[in-house]
Amino acid sequence: MKDSRIPDKGPAVICDFDDTTVLENVAEMLLKEFGGEGWQEYQRQNVQHRMTLKEYQERAFQTVKVGREEMKDHVKKNATLRPHFKALYEHCRKNNIPLAIATMGLDFYVEALLEREGMESVECYAADTEFTEEGIKYEYRYASKDCWQPGNCKCAVLERYRQKGHSVILFAGDGKTDICPADRSDIVFARRYLEEHREEMGLPYVKLSDFSKMVRTLKELRGKREEDGFPPSRENADVAGTPAPRESRDD
Repeated sequence: MKDSRIPDKGPAVICDFDDTTVLENVAEMLLKEFGGEGWQEYQRQNVQHRMTLKEYQERAFQTVKVGREEMKDHVKKNATLRPHFKALYEHCRKNNIPLAIATMGLDFYVEALLEREGMESVECYAADTEFTEEGIKYEYRYASKDCWQPGNCKCAVLERYRQKGHSVILFAGDGKTDICPADRSDIVFARRYLEEHREEMGLPYVKLSDFSKMVRTLKELRGKREEDGFPPSRENADVAGTPAPRESRDD
């Protein structure tokens, strides 16, 4: 819940990455191209709920023998940004609206897409990776002991923006890990499993096929805020005590 003592800083936008910001599941794209023997079995165990997403992802990518840059190059050549996400980025940038990627996925492949599109200023909350001679090492700086699954917690990311004073959270997602953050958001853009879930539960959502409706919603919110006498949003400082997203890097 937003602290009433913090000035209202307007909306913030949080988007899932795989199958949401991009049309493909980029992790699976990379594993199909570079994965070694056994990664499909780990995937099956995850689908059958015999292995967590975190465990599946770590074990599957341990079968990959190529480096960070080769995988980033593959993403830059093959990943497809969902239509109108670039327009969303430009609208948020011009109006000082925070735009963040919150994903259970890995930092380097999100960075690759953002670098290709010239959108490095988008905040990225992903699993940190370090490529070593022994394989990839992982760090989850946005995990929460209260989360139902291991790995990064999208709700913890969302709460970061609540605490910064953003009274309206727009969230876009598609999967099971998006159910909790969607429930805590104000306006939900959903597809695939998340859409089916909210439909079955009778919960409001906007169908996500592209990001044009989100841009339109932000424009409508801005107009309403100005009518209510709120000034345009200004750049916001990080909340003390909350780890900032790591900047894009090339190792």
